[in-house]
Amino acid sequence: MRILFLLLVTSGAWAGQLETIRARGKLIVSVKNDANRPHKDPAHQEKRGFELDLTRALAKKLVGDESKVELKLISRPSRLPMLGMGNVDLVISMIPINAENQRQYDLSHPYFESGLALLVTKGSPTHGIDGLKDTMVAVLQQGFNNYGTEIERAAEKRNLKVKTRYYPSFDDAAQAVARGEASAMVSNFVDLSAYAKTHPEYRIVFLEPRMHAVAVKKGEATLLRAVDETIDSLKRSGELKRMTEKHQLPYLLETSH
Repeated sequence: MRILFLLLVTSGAWAGQLETIRARGKLIVSVKNDANRPHKDPAHQEKRGFELDLTRALAKKLVGDESKVELKLISRPSRLPMLGMGNVDLVISMIPINAENQRQYDLSHPYFESGLALLVTKGSPTHGIDGLKDTMVAVLQQGFNNYGTEIERAAEKRNLKVKTRYYPSFDDAAQAVARGEASAMVSNFVDLSAYAKTHPEYRIVFLEPRMHAVAVKKGEATLLRAVDETIDSLKRSGELKRMTEKHQLPYLLETSH
């Protein structure tokens, strides 16, 4: 009996998060904040809707029922730390695949591609980062994303000097471009594209790609593999593209992967 007890305890300790999820009968996911409140990102609601569809697809794979999901609306600074503490199973919130995140968490295969981009007027001569030399670039003031710092770093790599000026709203930054106060606005491709749909006087200049992944707690290889298999299957079937386009988001993965 003692040996059997020890075996049961050991197997439970090594069961892993996927088995815990299945025993619980639901998937607990940290997602973007409620889209019903005003948000600075023009595509916030679209991104959230798309990620909710992805969450349901993962629940169907992991627990056999897409409705067996508990959504945790956690503030952005706490989303990934809550994953590390085991309060949620996954974080699906446009987490970028970068060295810092990969050091702390396991990241799935990419499910979405965006990128650093510029909003310029239709008549602008700017077609790349070289066109920003010695000019002013408008940036949306945000609590977490700092695209001003990103464009400065990208320019430095090419021995270029750019200046940045921050604005309180997306419209304010875009209008600075229209007035000639700034040569371009820098942000992520998805939000700029959403804005340009209703403002045809602008066009988008794509600078560099950014991949986004589902975050999994470090060491949960079985759960990570199941998430990867789901994403890969959605890609192969074309369902991931359909989900993306359903929410009027650009689907870029097939062009580079």
